[in-house]
Amino acid sequence: MAYIDELLARDEKVLYDGRQHAFVLIGSILTEMILIAVLIAAGVAARAAFDNRIALGMPVGQLILIACGLISLIVMISAFLDFLRWNNEQYIVTDQRVIQIRGVLNKDVIDSSLDKINDVELRQSWLGRIFDYGTIEILTASDVGINEMRRMAHPLDFKRAMLEAKHNFARGFGYLDPAAVAAYTQAVAPATPADLQQTLQKLADLRDQGLLSSDEFEAKKRDLLNRI
Repeated sequence: MAYIDELLARDEKVLYDGRQHAFVLIGSILTEMILIAVLIAAGVAARAAFDNRIALGMPVGQLILIACGLISLIVMISAFLDFLRWNNEQYIVTDQRVIQIRGVLNKDVIDSSLDKINDVELRQSWLGRIFDYGTIEILTASDVGINEMRRMAHPLDFKRAMLEAKHNFARGFGYLDPAAVAAYTQAVAPATPADLQQTLQKLADLRDQGLLSSDEFEAKKRDLLNRI
């Protein structure tokens, strides 16, 4: 079971699963690989330069090469940890909230309820616009950034999914699929006055639940009356 499944409430549905851009991981690992190459080159050069000198019963050049090898091993472990951290960082939009998950073994979870979100700030550099990454900061009632998603991939898709989820949440859709609501409200022409009254009552219930706006209710009502 994925960690996000343990965080979801009953009937809560994941609408979007975002992550940091791959460039974040590539940049970190590339830097570490360059450092390893420099360490190995320095170790080989030191061995050639100081091979005739002895320290601790071993040639100094060989000691330097071993030290560079050990440091390179530590850097390789660091690169692997960078991958794990990148792979475990998620930016989730559900039908109830926005969740940010960080950490490999120790988890750091920040979430913001959709009804508490006031605004969303998107920052994209010119490189971010070219390669489709950016930073999103969610602002709550206190105007303080609670969730900051740095250099995330496809930030516009994330923002669109979050705003649509907030819109549906405010109208009362919750986890109910709007397509199902639309199909449900496709009323047919009633055969009898009793059917008309029943259909209008169903539409009124949907309006009271927030699944239909007043304008949509009136439009459906006029459509039914015109079919008689």
